Amino acid sequence: RDGGCIIPGCTCPPQWTEVHHVTPWQNGGPTNVSNGVLLCWYHHHNIDTSGWHIRMVLGMPEVKAPHWIDPTATWRKPPQHRAHDPKTRRPPHTE
Repeated sequence: RDGGCIIPGCTCPPQWTEVHHVTPWQNGGPTNVSNGVLLCWYHHHNIDTSGWHIRMVLGMPEVKAPHWIDPTATWRKPPQHRAHDPKTRRPPHTE
């Protein structure tokens, strides 16, 4: 679903990411796909102090940038990663 770090502009691929609880585990957030998003190490370890916010809407993540990046404080769907683009996906293996 995420295809890599969900923070806009970050190009970290999925195999280098960590799973982040959108609702923190210590606050009762479940450990499942509907409460998890992929973040790179940097964004995962700085998410609480960086000004970025993440929420889930109908099973899909939305992000809100810090005010110095987006003064409108608009919630946005993360951009689609190249893994979702049929033009850049590797074709299925056939023999």
